[in-house]
Amino acid sequence: MSISLPSAENWQDFNLAYVPAAKAFRNGFVPYRDFYYPYPPLFLYALTIPSFLPLPSWSSALPLVVADALTVIPVYLIARELVGERFSTAIAAAFVLAPTSLYYADYLWLNPSLTTLFLMVSVYFLIKGRYDLSAVSLAVSIGFKQTALLALPVMMLIVWRARGRGTAAVRFFAIAAAICAVVSIPFIFYSPSNYLGSVFSVPSSLWSGVSLPANYWSLAVGTGTPVSFNTLNWLTSKWQALAGAINAPVSLGLPVFIFLLPASLTWVYGSYYSGILLVALFGAYLVLLFRIRRNRGVQAVDTVRYTLYALLLLLVLYPVYKYYVVGVIPIFALLMRSKKDMLGFEALNLCLMFVPRYFASWALLVSLLWLLRRPMARSLSSLGSLLPRLRGVASPQRRRTHSPRGFS
Repeated sequence: MSISLPSAENWQDFNLAYVPAAKAFRNGFVPYRDFYYPYPPLFLYALTIPSFLPLPSWSSALPLVVADALTVIPVYLIARELVGERFSTAIAAAFVLAPTSLYYADYLWLNPSLTTLFLMVSVYFLIKGRYDLSAVSLAVSIGFKQTALLALPVMMLIVWRARGRGTAAVRFFAIAAAICAVVSIPFIFYSPSNYLGSVFSVPSSLWSGVSLPANYWSLAVGTGTPVSFNTLNWLTSKWQALAGAINAPVSLGLPVFIFLLPASLTWVYGSYYSGILLVALFGAYLVLLFRIRRNRGVQAVDTVRYTLYALLLLLVLYPVYKYYVVGVIPIFALLMRSKKDMLGFEALNLCLMFVPRYFASWALLVSLLWLLRRPMARSLSSLGSLLPRLRGVASPQRRRTHSPRGFS
């Protein structure tokens, strides 16, 4: 039986991208050199190893489903550190029943579950003060999907604050970087431009001096991903004019350009908007790192929140697919503290699944602003209390300026 939920982005990447990539690799084709492959090699290894078993092609999905099932363990262990034994079981149960994970990871067999599992293990070890193991787990997470790289500077700063010295953060980075380098062998040596360009989504036009094989973009992708969005003709045509394809990732600006701006301005989307997004992402990320640096006493819940903020910034300010949210759902679950929070958590899951895909980034932005509502309120309150003091400093100066004799 096949289920296809409206607006949920029912991608068939497992059959049309993952399995062909594993077959090509098993048959002697080299990823990043002979065919396009957008993830680090650990994900390809995880897909290929089960294909040697005397099982159908779906056996390559076993690591994805098992990883999603195992993620409940670090979720429970972290929750126990935050809220104690009783409610941690409820948090773990809420995560197990999260619709997004059940649909995207366990039913459609999409890719975030492996990197999510090891990221959560890394967060747990970080909270427990096992920094070397945290660095190893984070490096493995990055080896499955490069989005986990955003957690590295965050965790380094947390280690620095916890230990009170920079050498601990440097050690954390060195361990993670060394393992990432080992994972990248041998591809980073015999095809560095293709490898780094693929993993970091650098357009092929920027790979100077690289001659790509004729089958580079097609061998591992099959015939494409057939997805029906039931869109109107005008919406489909304008979407394709902006993003290049109806199945392209979405960003905050896409619905603005589609619904509010005329077709004559579509060239701005590809020419300038992507650069503006990257600048915004970099700036917001620097603000987050500065905030962590100023926090003199990072608690366990702060570690969870900062990791979530880093990943949410990427999902909000960079073109994404909705199934990427599988990577942050367990972290959202860890912030629950009441039955009301549980209802909100399940509502968020359903919203992210069924909101039209061009509004997915906006739904994530709303969730990020909701999480930041108290810090923003405190910042506004501090600013409000600062203004009267500034006026108090300025007013005596004005009186002295208008007094011809000063204080005589």
